[in-house]
Amino acid sequence: MTNASYWMPSNRRWRGHTRWVLIGALLAWATFGALAWAVLTTGHLGFDEPLLWFWHRHATAALDALAVFLTIVGNTGPMVGAGVLGLLALLRRRRWRAAGEWALAVGGSMLLTQLIKALVARPRPALWASIRPETTLSFPSGHAMDTAALATALGLLLWQARARGWVQGLAPLFALAVGWARVYLGVHNPSDVLAGWSSAVGWVLLVHLLLSRYRPTPDPSLGP
Repeated sequence: MTNASYWMPSNRRWRGHTRWVLIGALLAWATFGALAWAVLTTGHLGFDEPLLWFWHRHATAALDALAVFLTIVGNTGPMVGAGVLGLLALLRRRRWRAAGEWALAVGGSMLLTQLIKALVARPRPALWASIRPETTLSFPSGHAMDTAALATALGLLLWQARARGWVQGLAPLFALAVGWARVYLGVHNPSDVLAGWSSAVGWVLLVHLLLSRYRPTPDPSLGP
């Protein structure tokens, strides 16, 4: 088995793939930049409080349990564990280049979260007493950023894999659900979550672009 990547074998399809990745990265970073600028200059965004109160008004015991469960599963520990398992799986298959990209994309995104939090220093929303309170900085949401980074990196990794359909569908849904949970619990503004998603996607796509300036040989084991 070759030390492979997940690029398409056709030059035309490869160029198209790169173009869409570049567009996605630019849109993601533009979204994050707009959110960060608004938070730094005004301290808030107009849609934050209305959405927070909307979910608080519609709280139920079942949604409480679901939000807490998603928060626990999407926490730093489980996400670091998932990232390490993914890295070990790639190393075991001797996919050195993919392993390096995975480590830089996922691990780098997790480190970037902490850097942005320290630079922006946005406090948590405090509209009501949350059933699962948080005391750290708010922007961006680490839960949203970690899950989105894993989902994006996994989607790129499985670009040619036969099982990509359901994996590439479930991973983003999980990231969306975890982001919703953070807003529902009142521990993140919606803009924190959106910033986490956009910065993670932008980072992973940027890493992918920078590390794929040459076209590797496709891995036949990943399917057509």
